[in-house]
Amino acid sequence: MDFKNLIGLVAVAAPFLMVVAIVWVVQNGKNQRAQLRSGTARADDAIVGQMQQQIDRLTDRVAVLERLVTDDDRRLSREIDGLRDRRPPA
Repeated sequence: MDFKNLIGLVAVAAPFLMVVAIVWVVQNGKNQRAQLRSGTARADDAIVGQMQQQIDRLTDRVAVLERLVTDDDRRLSREIDGLRDRRPPA
């Protein structure tokens, strides 16, 4: 087989190989989508649920910390104001 025959063979086979490749990619995508809709998706949903619970707990903790920070600032401000009021006038 010489080079010209090889090029001719590739030129004839290339469109058919492209069709086969496209069909394979589409079918593979359908198979993966079906797997995700079945049991694998349930496992992913469980992981997402656990992560959401953790996010909720962390959000609650941040809210508590924010309250502590803002309450301490207000209390500190009141204490400073109270000390200013106690000072005798100069």
